[in-house]
Formats: sequence, C-alpha cells, structure tokens
Amino acid sequence: MSASSVATSEGRMAQAAGASRALHPERWDLTSAEGELSLRGTSLAGLADRWGSPLFVVDAHRLDENVRRFQQVPAGVEVFYSYKTNPVPAVLQRLSGLGVGAEVVSPYELWLALRLGVAPGRIIYNGPGKTPSAARTIVQNDLLLTNLNHREEIALVAQAAAQLGKRPTVGLRVATSDSWSGKFGVPIAGGQALAAYEEALSHSSLRVVGLHAHRGVAIEDAATLEGFLREVLEFCDTLHARLGLAVELLDLGGSLAVPTVLPLDGSTLPLDERVQRRLTIEHYLALLVGQVEDHFRRVGRPMPRLLLEPGRALTGNTQMLLCRVSSLNEAGAVPAHAILDAGESIAHILHREYHEIFHVERWGESSSETYTLDGPTCSPMDRLRTAIELPRLQLGDTLAVMDAGAYLVSFSNSFCFPQPGIVLLEQGHETLVRRAETYEDMVDRDAYAREVSR
Repeated sequence: MSASSVATSEGRMAQAAGASRALHPERWDLTSAEGELSLRGTSLAGLADRWGSPLFVVDAHRLDENVRRFQQVPAGVEVFYSYKTNPVPAVLQRLSGLGVGAEVVSPYELWLALRLGVAPGRIIYNGPGKTPSAARTIVQNDLLLTNLNHREEIALVAQAAAQLGKRPTVGLRVATSDSWSGKFGVPIAGGQALAAYEEALSHSSLRVVGLHAHRGVAIEDAATLEGFLREVLEFCDTLHARLGLAVELLDLGGSLAVPTVLPLDGSTLPLDERVQRRLTIEHYLALLVGQVEDHFRRVGRPMPRLLLEPGRALTGNTQMLLCRVSSLNEAGAVPAHAILDAGESIAHILHREYHEIFHVERWGESSSETYTLDGPTCSPMDRLRTAIELPRLQLGDTLAVMDAGAYLVSFSNSFCFPQPGIVLLEQGHETLVRRAETYEDMVDRDAYAREVSR
C-alpha cells in the first residue's frame, strides 16, 4: 500500500470516527459495573489478565442465537457457514453441531470440514482456484454441491468425474450486474452464463442442477437485495426457457452486512441511525424467501431447495478482540499516539471498516482525550484508528474491538509478533480453544542451524 493510500485510508477512518458518538456496549450484551465492562458477568479485563493480550473472545451465547435466527425460516431453506470467514475449528464444529452445513473454498477447508465430522452431503464447494488434484478430491467425496466458478472449470471437473466413474452434482457461479466479477463467476450479461450452462449440460459425467450467485459486495438494505435476487431469478427463467433446465439447488451465497460494522465512507449520519437502516437477519430472510417463493409461484414451477452461505452475518458480532496499551507517545503529538499490542497483523480489516472500540476498565468515564491507535510493528500502515475519543489512557489499559468474528482470524499473520489465543465464553465458563502462538511456533517449520550453548 502506498503512502498516499495509507493517508486516504486514515482520513476516512478519522471521518468515520468523528461522525457521531460511539454505539452503546449493550448492543453486544456488554454491561458496566463501576465503569468496567463485562460479558454476561465475566470481566473483560479479567479475561485478558488470565489468558493474555491480545486475545480473541467468542461469545457462545450470541453464536448460538445467531444460528437460531438464521434457522427460523421455512422448511427447504438450508444454511451453510462460510469457513473462510472465521476458520476457528471450535467455532466451526459448534456450528455443525447446531445443524449448519459447511461452505468451503479450498482443499484445506474441505479436509477440515470432513475432519470435524461434517457429512459430505452437508458440504458445498466453491472458489476460483480449482486444480486437477482439487477436482479429483471434490468428486471423490460426493459433496452436496460443487459450484464451478468459471467456464474453464467445467471440463476440469467433468474429466475427473469421468475418470472416477462418478456424476457429481454441480452448479455454476453467475455474476449479476452489481456483484463481484473478474475472477468470480460467469457474467449473466451478454449470454456468457447461458453459454457456460449449455456447455456444462453437454457433459454426461456432470449432474447440472445448481445455480450459485454470491454478491460479494455487502447487502445493506432491501433495495439492494431485491435487485440482486431479481437478476438471479430472471436468469433461472432463461435457463428453463432456453435449455429446459429447472434449477433444483438455488445457492444465493451470503454478503449480508453486520449492522454494527460500517463502511469508511465519511458519512455524517449518527452511528445509531446508520445501524438502524441496515437489514437484520430476520428482515433479510423474510424478504429473500418471500421474493423467491413469489417468483416460482408466479411462473408455475416448483420451488428449488434454497441454500444460503452466511459468513460475517453469522459470526461477525459473536467475537471481540481484547488488546492493551503497550506504550504512549504524547510528546507534542495531537492526537497522542497509543501503541497497542495488537495491530494490522491481526486487525487489518479495520483499514476499510468501522468497528466500535471500547475502553474496558473505564467505559463510563468522559471521553476527554483524542488518540491515534497504533499497532506495535515498525510500519506506518500499522494503525487501527486515526482519531478516537477515549478516557485518558494509561499503560496496561484494555480496549475491546467489537465485531471481530469475520476475517480478523482469517487474515491474521505473524509479522514480528505471535498471533493471539482464542477463548470461548459460555455461561461464565472459559475454554481456551486456540492457545496463543509462541516464538517456537513461528519458526517450527524452518530449517536453520541452532547455536548450542555449552
């Protein structure tokens, strides 16, 4: 990232932070006793004391509640969690135990889902990087659905299927006018997706009955969802009219935004108002299921099985990142710089998203000081917030970065510092589900000459 793009990013962060006052901790079920924040009776500062900082904390109650919210839909609608969003085995296994399937995008994720006991019939395989080896692995495992990302993958998977004497169930990923494109999917526009389906149907080794459409760009409001679905459903009609294909598995991906994670767009609307305008899980499901059902009822065709692949909407607000103030650089700096023990190597996504950040020990005190929150690495890009108002910070103070359950763990790396541990909190019981990385872990796979002390 160039210096100018860093400055632009920081400017947007400052705009977002200054747009309005912070959201209230109660949105995440956090409570305050004498100014100190707790989660369901467990002190956040105490968690950092016991397990170390930085630390990811998973709220099991909220995770279970989000699953319940997604599953309160009519029969025939099935939920598959996007493994890439938060690939923590303990979280993934818990989701599986609650009846959520797996959506995977790599041979590793497929291996992990099977290792965690997910039945092949509860796995969807997506992703743009399928190799001949991956194709054979996919076909061998008899998955519920394999979505071919682009036209060149059709022959690849068809050949693997013919060689193995199998007939996998497949769909094609299509790109609407407002979804991710490029390496993702085959555009509906210009007849490209239709031609890809015609080619796929020519391969007798493939059972072509699925359609996959994942917007990629966040779905924040009803109009965006309606427009996306309209294009997909119209293409279903085209497939039926032109190729006689009745879609049996309609996979509509994910992309539902977390209401309390906001784009860094410099909006001056109050944060509470911006959050209120966003789709909740319940509203999203009601609109989506209603529009799909109305469409197939109107055209007189059977409703397909409806598959959803939520990622951030399912786990984003179920996890937080605790970190501490390592040092302060206040000499003439306005705002002063608070250097944390967590930075972009853990929370890089904060460069493009607004996440609420709370002072854990003294949340109720007046936010009398403005700080820049910097990470600990020797890089000008290592910055979590350009300007944030907080009570006057002291060394060792704890901050809580909210909505850390989507893509923070995924993109964490060991640049200069070990990666944090992960604790799952359930009814006051703390379980270490991933220990913190050690220095030895960081070099364990390397070959090098050790100096032996005598």
